[in-house]
Amino acid sequence: MTQPESQSQSDGSSDGPTFLKGIEFITGPDPNLGSFLLTIGSVTCVFIALFQFTMPSPVSHLLTAGVIVITVVSAGFAALLDSLDYFDQSSDSTSQAAPGPDRKSKPWVPETRVSAPLPPMINFDEELGELQAHFDGELPDQFTPFLEDYRRLKTNPKNRMSIASDLRADLNPISVILDEDEPEYEPYQRISDGLFRYIGDSADHLSVTEVTSRDAAGEPREIDALAGDVAVFDLSVHNEGEATDVEVIVEFYDGEESLSTWTGSLKSVSPGATGTISTNIYVPESATGMRTDARPA
Repeated sequence: MTQPESQSQSDGSSDGPTFLKGIEFITGPDPNLGSFLLTIGSVTCVFIALFQFTMPSPVSHLLTAGVIVITVVSAGFAALLDSLDYFDQSSDSTSQAAPGPDRKSKPWVPETRVSAPLPPMINFDEELGELQAHFDGELPDQFTPFLEDYRRLKTNPKNRMSIASDLRADLNPISVILDEDEPEYEPYQRISDGLFRYIGDSADHLSVTEVTSRDAAGEPREIDALAGDVAVFDLSVHNEGEATDVEVIVEFYDGEESLSTWTGSLKSVSPGATGTISTNIYVPESATGMRTDARPA
């Protein structure tokens, strides 16, 4: 006997939901507070204009006052409905009740919105896809701790270093079910290497990917041909880690002897992005070569 009573209370637990459902003929389905207030305002303006321009003076003022009173009451009614979370509730409930297909087929996709993209070296979506395919579309239970922490990694940009350490530990049970001699071990190894690099020296996140040197006329030249002159250098730095300011170093040498060092900077290179600095640098007279490096500023 108690079960039907409790069920009826849970289904229609108060008069509130029934009442709110009953006013949909006024607000329409999937109501929106902004649209509701805009409609009230528009109707108010139309009636005030109609009364002011078509009615004699005492009557028009009385009717206008009545319209304003109704508008105030309607606005209060809208505020009440908003306090009951009536507006936008249907779209929210739909989005919560029906998670996207990616969340079901890709368990590494978080339910909450990702506020900042992962740096390339710890973005393991491709590797997890390869491992999922190896296990016929469903990752074994040994992956559960890793997947939980990986989703946490995507949604907590300020705490990624400690979460990455947790992910390193989560790899231990996964390594037990993989064979080093089989192809599926390769994506696992890339995940392990990426975490190792991310947790390690942050200078390893940066690499100088391209260097060009030109003479004053803009023609490409080797270092020995530019010795003793000011040359134009284009230095490109790729960032696989978190966003950071970058210090770029150019060292000229003659054999094993260091001759001079130039240092420049790039501001806020984003994860996965390449920043380029173009500058004039004097090349020492006896220079036969150059070395480049990049590190967080």
